[in-house]
Amino acid sequence: MSADALDKTKAKEPVPKGSWLAFLGIWLITCSAPLNMFKPATIAPELMEALAIPATSYGWIMSVFSICGLILAIPAAGLVRKLGLKKIFLICSGSVILGGLIGALSTGFEMLIVSRIIEGAGMGFVAVATPTAIALLFPEGRRALPIGLYQTWMPIGTVLSMNLGPILANAFGWRGIWWFAIAFSVIACVVFLVTWKEPKAALADDGTEVKVVPGNLGSAFKNPLIWVLSIGMFVFAFTCTGTTSSFWSLFMRTEAGIDPQSAAFITSLCTALGILGTPLCGTISDKLGRIKPTLMIGWAVVFVFLVFAFNTYDYAILLVLGIMNGLFQGWVPTMLTTATAQVATVDELPMSMGIFNVFRNLGNIIGGSALAYLVTPMGWAMGSWVLCLPLVAIAVILILVTTRKAFK
Repeated sequence: MSADALDKTKAKEPVPKGSWLAFLGIWLITCSAPLNMFKPATIAPELMEALAIPATSYGWIMSVFSICGLILAIPAAGLVRKLGLKKIFLICSGSVILGGLIGALSTGFEMLIVSRIIEGAGMGFVAVATPTAIALLFPEGRRALPIGLYQTWMPIGTVLSMNLGPILANAFGWRGIWWFAIAFSVIACVVFLVTWKEPKAALADDGTEVKVVPGNLGSAFKNPLIWVLSIGMFVFAFTCTGTTSSFWSLFMRTEAGIDPQSAAFITSLCTALGILGTPLCGTISDKLGRIKPTLMIGWAVVFVFLVFAFNTYDYAILLVLGIMNGLFQGWVPTMLTTATAQVATVDELPMSMGIFNVFRNLGNIIGGSALAYLVTPMGWAMGSWVLCLPLVAIAVILILVTTRKAFK
């Protein structure tokens, strides 16, 4: 059978019964992680005043999530193997619920930071468990859409938390968003328990049946394609979720003269419009039976965005850039995740996602501060170009060269 015919056969392979219901439960648990992560984002003044948190300490309340994700990504892969997917998702849910309860009852910074570490552990586990579960629940040619829907976890959780935070704070005090997140997480856990379907078996590369959860975790480290795709994820996280999220609003306010509310709104489009963009990407990819066209479109938009983002001062153009980037930047992580699930063997899946998320979190952490060191000597435009554009070009070339035979 030709490669094209095989691709078409995989694209038409039916989704096993119960897979979409199972996806609903894990998606809700996954969304609960960023919902909890961004609770403090829009109520920082109220929170800092109530708990007497100094400005120098506030940053840890947010950054601890990325640090937990970085530290726990590899151990999470081992726990998926040892405990199974169902128990891992229950641990994820239990972590955000327990951490949320401790946070809601906090009377000082120390107690609050402990709660955030517990919540961050749940996010670290779920970022590995969810794409692993999708890869096992859905056949190869039908994964892009559920992965695209999965990629809405961050924009949906972020939008809910950041918009409900001030409303609930006005009505119930800063703890209001904490109690809402706890309730959401409990409901998500109940839905998961009702809808979860454990994958019974999967096919190894030689066609033999292997039991799930897969076991030879170490082999993922020997698969060069996993490292290439993880480097691609690092570049995306560094340039988009790191640099853009941290600095674009600041640039618009200080250099373009955009008012704070408008700058925050335009920046938020880069995340919020992913709710529409990533499912569209997954649908197109599954229809085409190909990964690279949608992946390269996403990279092209990211590159164009970065050329103009820190060199544009007109409100209308900035708004267009925000809309364009919001609709298409999510195509990159959606396709990189899909590709990682495809190039990894069943045995390699959990550890592949662990490596992938180590690079994601490294990109978030480093990208969140790197541009600050170049703005003064180079300016916003040149600093962003020197920092981001070569990385995107290298990532694209590396992926195109090394994956010619791996996927289309």
